[in-house]
Amino acid sequence: MTTILGLGGSMRDGSATTQTLRIVLAGAEAAGASTRLIDLAAFPLPRFDGTYTLDGYTPSERESVETLLALVAEADGLILASPTYHNTISGALKNALEVLEVYNEDMPGRFAGKVVGLVTVQGGTSGTGHNALTTMLLAARAMHAWVAPTMVDVLGSRTAFVNGAAINPGIDARLRSLGVEVVQAGAMFGEHWLAAQRQ
Repeated sequence: MTTILGLGGSMRDGSATTQTLRIVLAGAEAAGASTRLIDLAAFPLPRFDGTYTLDGYTPSERESVETLLALVAEADGLILASPTYHNTISGALKNALEVLEVYNEDMPGRFAGKVVGLVTVQGGTSGTGHNALTTMLLAARAMHAWVAPTMVDVLGSRTAFVNGAAINPGIDARLRSLGVEVVQAGAMFGEHWLAAQRQ
């Protein structure tokens, strides 16, 4: 079974980012995938210290880092979701991507052979989330991901959801379609990647 990991980059409890991510993962589940969500508001991930080892972290911090590394390794695909802050991604998501460099200095990207879908939400009215999506796109590619062509920017996110559901049916459909796309592409690329590794 294809496994999809959602990584939510908002530090606000019950955020629009998390609600958006849940809808994408529901689409992935409808396509037959097993899903897991890491909400960084509740997941005790330490700040990356730049050393590429676990030596400088406490035992509980080490456990969190190793849990994240294991979940990413097990996933066939990921969904990265972030609020748009100052036309870019949240510090929480950026830190999570940096933590993925632990044990990985000068090695192939942590997302090698995986498909990554991208979502951003924006509550304000200044600009759009295009720059945030571009930031995630560049980061995912740098980590050797295959990035899904569908990328979703939810504007007016503070009033976009009621009881966890998207008010706009078009947004809801795009989010669910992204989940399906990552599942289908994740299965295809995963099989191709494993075959290439065996050669």
